[in-house]
Formats: sequence, structure tokens, C-alpha cells
Amino acid sequence: MTLAAIVREGGVRAGAARLGMPRSTVSRHLTELERAVGARLIVRTSRRFRVTDLGRALVEQAHRIEEVVRGSEQLIRRSATEPTGTLRVAVAPLLGEALLPALISSYLQRYPRMRVELHIASEYVDLRRANIDLALRQGPLPDATDLFAVRLGTSVTGCYAHPRYLAARGTPRRIADLAAHHCIVVGGSERASWAFRERGRDVAIDVAPRVRVNDYRIAGALAASGAGIARLAKFYAAGRVASGELAPVLEASWPRISVFAVHTSVSPAPTKIRAFTELARQAASAILDP
Repeated sequence: MTLAAIVREGGVRAGAARLGMPRSTVSRHLTELERAVGARLIVRTSRRFRVTDLGRALVEQAHRIEEVVRGSEQLIRRSATEPTGTLRVAVAPLLGEALLPALISSYLQRYPRMRVELHIASEYVDLRRANIDLALRQGPLPDATDLFAVRLGTSVTGCYAHPRYLAARGTPRRIADLAAHHCIVVGGSERASWAFRERGRDVAIDVAPRVRVNDYRIAGALAASGAGIARLAKFYAAGRVASGELAPVLEASWPRISVFAVHTSVSPAPTKIRAFTELARQAASAILDP
């Protein structure tokens, strides 16, 4: 502001030098300002330079406005690089359990102005209706023009059984051999069908459930106890495989499905979504296949 520069530098000449403007231009601006407010803002003679009370009040107000502007500019710059607000994330239970604890802890430590709300559900969630910012999804994505997805990795689903069970019942060598085994099926539908991948094509085989349950954790525990063969996500079974409680079966035929971070925001996505997605990609590399 011209008046603030004149007051700060103690004269029109010095103020003009500060602003990098001709002295005549600065003097004209001051005259126009005094005419607009209808009062003298600076009393100046060849021997005297004095700021009037109104002039001083205007300068103080200008300083306050400059501080507000600077604060707003800082807020805008910070929001462009540092996420703020709430991120609402939807994810299926097992994937969320394996991926989210360390991921969210890292996200919140890195971005202390963020909050996270989790929606844990096995069923499909409409992001717009549920007011969800981001969903972690497995499998083919719907053909939607307003859906943006970033691939995080590959989830492999395999068959597992306790080594004791396999020693007693024999290890299946072909997927057709499952018909002679005790199968632990997750889900409540009448028909139990397991998907596999052979010779580059999808293959489904019907299995006869010896046990049917609606929770993958219980299915994994049953298989680890020797009750039969369960179909589980590789990332979920990995711990029990490492401890010897489970052994993989028919690995060559296990299907692979992609895992995505999905959102409906405009592209490029808001900073809070982009930051979370990047951390999710890093975290997923530890539990998912490429």
C-alpha cells in the first residue's frame, strides 16, 4: 500500500524508492487517497513530515489486512501440500485388518491435521451415498466414468490345510481331487463353488462343504485345527503358514485379483486422498503380490 510505504520510510521520496515507483506517481496516489477519504493523511512541508491520526489508523488497518492476506496465502499453500480434515475409508474386514493399522498410524503421524473414519464392510459400498472418500477394493471394477482407481497390488486366494490333515487324507494334486476332501466353505449360498486359474483360463469347481461358516477368521482357525481345507487370502494365511499351522495346497492354480484404491473425486484427487493412496501403495507391497 502506498500510504504504508510512505509512513514506514518517513517521506514520499523514500516511500517511492521503497516501492520502486516514480516520486510523482506516489505523490499522486497519496493525493487521490486523501481526496477519496476527504481528509489529510500526511502533513508535509519542506521542514515537517507528520502522519495524521486518520492516516495512522489507515496504516494500522492496512497492516492487519496484510497479515490476514499472508495468513490466507500460507493456509492455501499448506493445504496444497499438507492434508487437513477427515478422510473416510471403506474396506473389507480382512484386507483392512492386514493393511490399515500400520498404514493409518503412519498417515496420522505424517499428517497431524488429519482425522480418519473407517467403514468396515464386506458388501459393496456406494461411495457417494455413504459419503466415503476412498475405498480399498479387490477384483474387477465397475465400468463407471466417475470412478478413479490406483492399483495397489495383487491379492492371491489359495487353499490351505493343516499338515496333519494332509498326512491323514492325502494332498490334492488336481482341483478335481477336492471332491474327496473336507472343505471349509465361507458363505451361505446353497451352491459352494471355488474359483481357480488353469492354463490361462478361469475354472470353477463345486465342493461339498463339510463345514460352512460366514467368517474367514473362523475358517482359517478351523483349517489350522485340522478340520479340513479352507480357501483363504494369501496375506491372511501367511502367518499360520510361517508357524507351520497351515500348508498351501494346489498353488499352481490359485487365482489372482487386483486390489485398488478407488475414489470418485475429480482428477487430480485432493491432497488427503493422494497422500493416503501413496502410503497405501507402499504398505500394500509388504502384504500383496506385485
